[in-house]
Amino acid sequence: MQSFFERRPPALDTDQPSTRHLQDLIRRQTPVAIKVLGHSELEGTIQWQDMDYLALNPGEGRPLTLIRRSSASVIRPLV
Repeated sequence: MQSFFERRPPALDTDQPSTRHLQDLIRRQTPVAIKVLGHSELEGTIQWQDMDYLALNPGEGRPLTLIRRSSASVIRPLV
């Protein structure tokens, strides 16, 4: 049980269709292209999501790229 002084962040709302769709892309490891505001498209597979960020795995042993959810303008599957 949460104490009066303990503050927990809000949970990811899995009832939202967009959240469920992203979870499906993560589960299936579907390659995606993400258009980030002010930048070109980034390609890879989404590894995880939380309230603020998406973790994109660009592959080939490169490190994960964190993308702020509010800066992703388009997420489209590549298959």
